[in-house]
Amino acid sequence: MTEVTREVNDYFLTHWDFPSEKSRKKFVAADFPGVTCLYFPKALDDRISFACRLLTVLFLIDDLLEFMSLEQGSAYNEKLIPISRGDVLPDRSVPVEYITYDLWESMRAKDRSMANEILEPVFVFMRAQTDRTRIRPMGLGSYLEYRERDVGKALLAALMRFSMALTISPVELTLLGEIDANCSKHLSVINDVYSYEKELRASKTAHAEGGALCTSVRILADEIAISIEAAKRVLIFMCRELESRHLVLVEELRANGRQSASLAAYVEGLEFQMSGNEEWSKTTLRYNNLV
Repeated sequence: MTEVTREVNDYFLTHWDFPSEKSRKKFVAADFPGVTCLYFPKALDDRISFACRLLTVLFLIDDLLEFMSLEQGSAYNEKLIPISRGDVLPDRSVPVEYITYDLWESMRAKDRSMANEILEPVFVFMRAQTDRTRIRPMGLGSYLEYRERDVGKALLAALMRFSMALTISPVELTLLGEIDANCSKHLSVINDVYSYEKELRASKTAHAEGGALCTSVRILADEIAISIEAAKRVLIFMCRELESRHLVLVEELRANGRQSASLAAYVEGLEFQMSGNEEWSKTTLRYNNLV
């Protein structure tokens, strides 16, 4: 983990256009490769670096989008989509373009089929980042439905399969829908609880649209007239119930005789994602050092 973290951080410190030394230190402190390793602890040694680089560049882009309007952010992301596919060559004077292009080309060189399976989930995530839904009033249910795209659940699932070289048939994937959706809620809510202060600060300092406060913490607090801290506690308890629900769903899959070795590995991978996301969210300076 330390070796891949150093390798990935050094790459981005060399190539990404950080505006200041402070932003470079903030990047290292956030430990994006670290969360990727926590998400995918069973990743193969020759694949984890790809996963780390992809999530890192998506995190960095996400930070930039906070300072753009939704229209500007959409144009920014849409330009990267054909570059990701390899349909358009990058402008080598623009770091985000050549970093994106080189990463996807290297992933396809490693495993073309599985790399290409990640493309569409990434594009769904990128488009959700600038969807006008995020600035409209939402109830908790509709919010969690939106966040399934914005948190990148399908992206994380596809990237997990790539990193583990785990083959799941389309038929098997259909059996996992409810388990996947349950995991998505857990990832979204944990992220919301621990990132609330960061998101609140962005809503006051970033663009009115790109930095708009869009979180289950505020939604729940407003819906039932409780404090922000109370809403966080309720949401954490909800996550414990989602974990119990996960076990029930997995047992139902097993009882129906449908859990192959590959499905068992996939389900275990989802559990690592949930626990890894919570561990990182609790400790990362991205959320816990707001000076």
